[in-house]
Amino acid sequence: MLVVNYLIEQLRSCADYNKSVQVAPAAILWTDIDCQWQSAMPYIKQQLPELFELGDYKPEERTGPAIWVKCAIAAKLEECELPEDKTPIIYLPGVGRKDLRAIEQCPEYLQPLAELQYRGCWWAYNTAGRDWSVGSFLTNPKVGLELDLAKDAKTQEAILKVLPDLLETPATKLMGKKLEAEDFYSIVLDDPIKDILGWLNNPTEKAEQWQGSKWDIFSQSCISRYGFEPSEANTALALELLCDAQGEWQSVWERFEETAGNLPNMVEKLRNVYPSGLAFNPQNYLSENIRDEKAIEDALKSLAGQSRDAIKEKLGVLWVKQQERKAWLWTSLGLSPWLSILEDLIAVLEHTEVRFNGADLDTMAEHYKQRFWQADAAVLRCMANTQDIHQHELIANVLSAVYTPWLEEVTINFQRLVGLKGYPGRNAIEEQSASYNVGSEVTFFVDGLRFDTAKMLESKLVSFGISVDLQSTWSAAPSLTATAKAAVTPLTEFLTGLNDNDDFKPALTESQATFSSHYLQKLLSDKGWQYLDGLETGDPAGFAWVQTGDLDNLGHEQQQKMPYFIEKVLDDVVARIRGLLDAGWQRIRIVTDHGWLWVPDSDGLPKAELSKSLGKNRQRRCAILKDNVKGEGLVVPWYWNPNVSVVMAPGISAYVKGDNYNHGGVSLQECLTPVLHIKRFD
Repeated sequence: MLVVNYLIEQLRSCADYNKSVQVAPAAILWTDIDCQWQSAMPYIKQQLPELFELGDYKPEERTGPAIWVKCAIAAKLEECELPEDKTPIIYLPGVGRKDLRAIEQCPEYLQPLAELQYRGCWWAYNTAGRDWSVGSFLTNPKVGLELDLAKDAKTQEAILKVLPDLLETPATKLMGKKLEAEDFYSIVLDDPIKDILGWLNNPTEKAEQWQGSKWDIFSQSCISRYGFEPSEANTALALELLCDAQGEWQSVWERFEETAGNLPNMVEKLRNVYPSGLAFNPQNYLSENIRDEKAIEDALKSLAGQSRDAIKEKLGVLWVKQQERKAWLWTSLGLSPWLSILEDLIAVLEHTEVRFNGADLDTMAEHYKQRFWQADAAVLRCMANTQDIHQHELIANVLSAVYTPWLEEVTINFQRLVGLKGYPGRNAIEEQSASYNVGSEVTFFVDGLRFDTAKMLESKLVSFGISVDLQSTWSAAPSLTATAKAAVTPLTEFLTGLNDNDDFKPALTESQATFSSHYLQKLLSDKGWQYLDGLETGDPAGFAWVQTGDLDNLGHEQQQKMPYFIEKVLDDVVARIRGLLDAGWQRIRIVTDHGWLWVPDSDGLPKAELSKSLGKNRQRRCAILKDNVKGEGLVVPWYWNPNVSVVMAPGISAYVKGDNYNHGGVSLQECLTPVLHIKRFD
């Protein structure tokens, strides 16, 4: 990792905030009263598109006076495009924190920015608010570098002189030794490959920056060792030599593979470099990757209206030709989105090839847990990887032909078994609820955590070294939050279902008041449980209830676009879990209320009909049967009162039109719910 990557990480992380109790900071204020960082600003700005600098009006360099900077971070200037998902950073050369804090004496040229100290955050060395000098950044252990620097004036001067080059240096080259002035000067003089790549990324800037002896050394090295003279006119020649990767250029290409993520301008130029002759290595040419990406796009467009078998045959042949590109540099840079989508489509085809069934419900559930959840997960990945509305529509049409019929058939098979064997939910849920008795345990509720998304969550937790035991249970029927959330609380002994219920909500046994969020917190407190809100961690010696990560609300709001947002919700859940473990909780049990159905079809779930004379409180996938009425199709008892009958929509249909996402019915995706057990290991 390059030194600049540590800088980027530290700058961006200082904008982290508690979403439960805070609003996002308006900007990150980077004061630098001694202007130590200013020489490297052009390079740093290349890596941080959200960075703006206070200075003379130069919008093409993202530099301008205070009022211009204020407008830029508010996204009010057409000349400056602010990344939507990044907190703006304002670099203030020659400005100290005191200059902004004393508003009455604040210089006039700074006054438009003064109020940002209350709405923003500082990038400061310590609680006293000292500026990050270059030396303190390099030596401080919290940033991950902890370099050993000589403290003499010559070394400190050398660091500032070579700062732009220093930021482009792999951090490992600097670690494990005492660094003195000569070590830093050698960065400039002894790494011609880094210089070639830096020059190719921005020839004009480097030529101006290296005027004098550095440029002479660089030019001579290029001529004698690499066969070209560095000039604007020879940029195309150098890029061709790079991609050809013969002789000395093989080492240049290998370094480029390591650092390409920090050379965006150079990568963009490589789009227009094409191989010459018949003997060439295609993986070195971005233009070849672009050609292959276009081939996938054209092939997918040609699938409109074709059968599953035709789609399977064409995509299978295409995947054989394209799969080697997974190992290419361009794929690691995110420049092969169609290849990623093709891989997920192949996974969808593979896992939906078998329209699985079972002799009983547990067998079907076991098949799903062992393999077929991957079909649902691959579909979500496909859609999440689409990058624009046209790509989204194209992939949705392919999945509609491949995935939706499989989902319908699996659901019909499952419903047939429920009709024969009865719904299995009650005993499983009661057994799970009865085991809330260990101590130092958090019950962590995630609304709408479907089994495949639980597998995603498991993978994320394991990547942080957290041990997870993923099991399953059945949702309470119907699979609605109103019914099923209460069933996974430690409060089931206090709840019942009323005969005249018409909203699927249980009631308190004693008062018959409707169970609500108010009673959830009150009854937990009465039972000695803590209700932890926001980022509270409570007393880890007891019991606690936590709820974070509302996938259900996300699905209802976003519908067809839901897959784009799942990763972010799961990341928030992981962060909350890590905070609880760090606070000393020994066990965390992750529970949910229900899963859901999601289809890519533009028309959404198919429409089912239910006569108004049969049902009341018609939900998307279920309805309560009116008294003394015999329902058509699948009918199951309400979890909280078996005297109340609930009629289920057939297959994957819904009683309303147009929903891509919904739940409340009977399907493996809605009813087979995950339970994750986490134990803390010191």
